Amino acid sequence: MMERAMEQLNVQLSRLTRSLRRARTVELPEDNETAVYTLMPMVMADQHRSVSELLLNSKFDVNYAFGRVKRSLLHIAANCGSVECLVLLLKRGANPNYQDISGCTPLHLAARNGQKKCMGKLLEYNADVNICNNEGLTAIHWLAVNGRTELLHDLVQHVSNVDVEDAMGQTALHVACQNGHKTTVLCLLDSGADINRPNVSGATPLYFACSHGQRDTAQILLSRGAKYLADKNGITPLDLCVQGGYGETCEILIQHHARLFQMLIQMTQNEDVKENMLRQVLEHVSQQNDIHYQRVLTSLAEVATTNGHKLLRYNYIFAMLVCF
Repeated sequence: MMERAMEQLNVQLSRLTRSLRRARTVELPEDNETAVYTLMPMVMADQHRSVSELLLNSKFDVNYAFGRVKRSLLHIAANCGSVECLVLLLKRGANPNYQDISGCTPLHLAARNGQKKCMGKLLEYNADVNICNNEGLTAIHWLAVNGRTELLHDLVQHVSNVDVEDAMGQTALHVACQNGHKTTVLCLLDSGADINRPNVSGATPLYFACSHGQRDTAQILLSRGAKYLADKNGITPLDLCVQGGYGETCEILIQHHARLFQMLIQMTQNEDVKENMLRQVLEHVSQQNDIHYQRVLTSLAEVATTNGHKLLRYNYIFAMLVCF
């Protein structure tokens, strides 16, 4: 009796050892919830052979959604760049357009993390590039915000509307300009993106570039004919440059719209403008050449002369520029 029990134990240990060597359990658990957590670490490590063996004779639902955000294993593969497992799951019927609780598809996650091979395979299996998540973001929004121009160039060819808006009315061009991604901005413009499209608050791509002092993307937009427009609250790109102390971006605006120089000088009369930021911008503008330097000093002197009650404030800015 004892010998028979030992033989059975040895057989079980032998089977377990072989299974462990193949990085898998003896068989996949029958319930989806347990099975998915058995498969997940293998998918994350792209152990496609082990995953394939476990799925071979299993009734596991490859579209089973699990966890707090209700994602499938295809989401996991796309997010981690596990391209072999991703292809395996797609071949077994995984839905490339399944959306998790936030509305994200596997393509959204692949785009967000720059997983080029996964994106390509998802497109081969008819992933829809136009699906928006709950915030209105599409795959091209994710590529634009991270400046993944090469991937964007491939994906934009499949997009029905390059100006698709998120919940705030922001397009891929808005976020690319805000983050200063020059080649991405050029790619979107060359693909027909609306250079003057406002979001829900009336902010254009140029407004977004100026709000973060993105000199180069502002330059691209202005050279392509972007209009100088205020938002619905009357805040202009120049206002944003002064508020942030973005002297270089302010200089770009003045180069394309000479009338803004006088508007900049007039801001010295606005007590709501932060003096240190205004001085920072004026210092940069005056440094560009002697003509600008003399023009700034002359204009400040004229303002001080005609506004005696604010003379001390102007004299302070004037003195700082002279000392500089």
